[in-house]
Amino acid sequence: MNTNLLSSRTLNRPVCGRSRSGLGFTLIELLVVIAIIAILASLLLPALASAKKQAQSTSCMNNGREIMLGWRMYTDDDRDVLPPNDSPYLTSYTAASPGVRTTLKNWVCGTMATGQVPGNQDPTNFAMEIDPVGTALAHYIPNPKIYQCPADNYMDPGTHAYHVRSISMNSAIGTTWYSTYPSVGGPVNGEWLDGQSYSANNYLTYGKLSSFIKPGPANTFVIMDENPYSINDGSLAISAAAAPGATYLVDWPSGNHNQAAGISFVDGHSIIHKWKDKRTYSPKPDGLSGDPGGGAGAGDQNPDNQDCFYLAPITSILKTTLVGE
Repeated sequence: MNTNLLSSRTLNRPVCGRSRSGLGFTLIELLVVIAIIAILASLLLPALASAKKQAQSTSCMNNGREIMLGWRMYTDDDRDVLPPNDSPYLTSYTAASPGVRTTLKNWVCGTMATGQVPGNQDPTNFAMEIDPVGTALAHYIPNPKIYQCPADNYMDPGTHAYHVRSISMNSAIGTTWYSTYPSVGGPVNGEWLDGQSYSANNYLTYGKLSSFIKPGPANTFVIMDENPYSINDGSLAISAAAAPGATYLVDWPSGNHNQAAGISFVDGHSIIHKWKDKRTYSPKPDGLSGDPGGGAGAGDQNPDNQDCFYLAPITSILKTTLVGE
């Protein structure tokens, strides 16, 4: 017998209908497949990331509309009077006694400050946002996660968790509660509306829905995504004063949506607004004293910040503009 012939036939015998040469990929073929997959991934991942950002923006605007609907329903039920917006920014609702909690009622209760409020558990307490004792809108907004921006991935160093709230309300809007308790219901004082002083009472504040004469319901913002480094209580201090060489930031908006923030207005519409100046959503560490949950206070100028010129007229106006009308 020719052993060479037998060996050759054995090696070339079909296995399950295929020759041995067709059992798998060669190394070159495998590398080509990997290269194609890598190319496809490089093309698809940016598109997927963009789709995710768009979905987050849409979700944020929907949350804003839901909050504005609850805010409006509360006002209708309370005979035109707006919910409170003057909670003390360094007082923890979670740690407060039941008696003290009664005095802390706000449109949404709690402070996100941690460095200035050691051991504060408010930033992780979803339950307080649906507690009717502290949150005025609790009956109208049963889902506490609506207060959390879907694009807010900031991890608080004090709690090592995400904040339960990412938004705050225009400091010119709302009524008093804590500061005048038990005589409640007057319009808020309006914190830092001139950008330089806590009590800037030369600007309009709005305690009733019917009081939005100027700038008007479609041109007055109610809530906005706030920067996680300045967020504390539910009030957002934005300067209504802006002039060449004199533009101010007290609390900072967020840039969670690709250098943009969600904003909702009195008439109920919501937008994602793109900032033009990086300073708008990039608070200075020295202005915050290294403490997430604290604004810079007075005099933090951002000279000729274009975004301040946008924010000022949608926040409030000088009372003198109504003289003679």
